[in-house]
Amino acid sequence: MVERILIPTDFSESARYALGYAIDLNKLLKARLYLLHVLQDFTEFSEYNLSPTILPQLYVEFEENAVKRLEEMAQAMIPPETPCGTYILHGVPFYEIIQFARRERVDLIVIGSHGRTGLKQVLFGHTAEKVVKKAPCPVLTVRHPETEFTMP
Repeated sequence: MVERILIPTDFSESARYALGYAIDLNKLLKARLYLLHVLQDFTEFSEYNLSPTILPQLYVEFEENAVKRLEEMAQAMIPPETPCGTYILHGVPFYEIIQFARRERVDLIVIGSHGRTGLKQVLFGHTAEKVVKKAPCPVLTVRHPETEFTMP
């Protein structure tokens, strides 16, 4: 029985499409939704020698923006009668998504896939792929219908 559905978002069109898909699916399931955004950990970018005084301010600004965007997304797309929580975490996105799913005993993760291949996939990562491989529950990946596969 699916009672808890996690929808990670990076605010992209693919993520918005996956949220719409999860909402439609939830009309049948009547589950609680968890809308999650993970702010990337800046320690990965330490080679850029960002000042210790700049990093805390960047975190504050990014988090304020993410909270605002997450709330706007939830209000615009999720029916008011649907139970839904919004969450902001800090860290490596795939890891935080998996940990959240474990902690909240999520039954299903619905995640958008950008459909990147080749160099774009290497440069921008592949969060959805890592979540599929390591999640403690089933994962439904949703590809935006306008994304076309092209052989690299």
